[in-house]
Amino acid sequence: MDRSAVKNAINAAARSNGWRTKDIRPGLMEAEIWWNASKHMAKVNIGYSARNYTITYADSKNLNYDGKNNIHGGYNVYVNLLKKEIDKQLKLAGSGLPTQNHATSVPSSAPLATSVTGLPYTFKAATKTKPDSFALVIGINRYQQNTSVDYADTSALAFAELANKTFGIPQENIIVLTNEQATSGQLKAKIELLKELADSRGNIYVYFAGHGVPGKDGSTYILPYDMSADSIHLEPNLKLDNIYAKLSKLKVKKVFIFMDSCFSGKDDKGGLLYRGVAPVLKSKKTVITGNKLTILTAGKSTDFANDFKSKEQRMFSYYLINELSQGETNLNKVYPEIKSKVRRSSLMKGIGYKQVPQIYGNKEQKLY
Repeated sequence: MDRSAVKNAINAAARSNGWRTKDIRPGLMEAEIWWNASKHMAKVNIGYSARNYTITYADSKNLNYDGKNNIHGGYNVYVNLLKKEIDKQLKLAGSGLPTQNHATSVPSSAPLATSVTGLPYTFKAATKTKPDSFALVIGINRYQQNTSVDYADTSALAFAELANKTFGIPQENIIVLTNEQATSGQLKAKIELLKELADSRGNIYVYFAGHGVPGKDGSTYILPYDMSADSIHLEPNLKLDNIYAKLSKLKVKKVFIFMDSCFSGKDDKGGLLYRGVAPVLKSKKTVITGNKLTILTAGKSTDFANDFKSKEQRMFSYYLINELSQGETNLNKVYPEIKSKVRRSSLMKGIGYKQVPQIYGNKEQKLY
């Protein structure tokens, strides 16, 4: 493989993960990504030849880099996702190039968070690694055709940190999709992938933060980056009942689903997701099959799912992650605390913002 082919693979990987690239000179390019409503930025230099490539830190904005080894956890998540995609593109192109400096190593000019800064949590370290467990983490702040869901992407990154540091799931077992990555095709593909990854010795964890949409049949859907509320009924695979049914059949010990979404048909500011008029909807009861599934949702079907500006997180996600980051494995034990804190904080925004988290399915099984 020649150098131009390696460059093409890097560019393809960067585009698919939301990075913008710029040539600096032959064999060196710059890649930049913004997230959380353009509040956070990471910039890296990517050196490449016909035989290898390197990724090194170049610059950042609002990531609290201390000039040594500490930086916002989002940096590592996005850079590791970029590296994985580059390796994938190179493999597709017929080359398995080694990297001299992985995104997961610490070259002299690139920071790696040995302690995460920028996230409002302290994660208790896992007592052991769970190599047979997997997590699918989705957070959509920016939408192609809809209003934003503030802090959905940063909350997803925080949950990915929780899954790795406290649950003990290896980083390579955590699939993260944010913003432009979370298309309809990618959501369906990654949900299907869980079926192939499922291991009877491990658990599956699914986290979603973004728009939820009520369908005209009373069903509820998760809204991908590239679809509108008006057309979501054309995607039955993104109907929550169908997702729950599919996940409940996985050949694993347990399945945990965390939904930080509002299914009222409105956005964070009360605007309509449907064009022009709010649909008249009859909400269906959540149907759970089997006893291996546990679901925590941000609220009832008619509740708002609020942001939490002071923490730069979604409100439900903040209290959920904050409780679970201490190492508690009994969801039924921490649920009343999460429910109480979310309810109180949402009411402080106004009576119309009331939000009461719900728990469904097997409430007794432990997280890990």
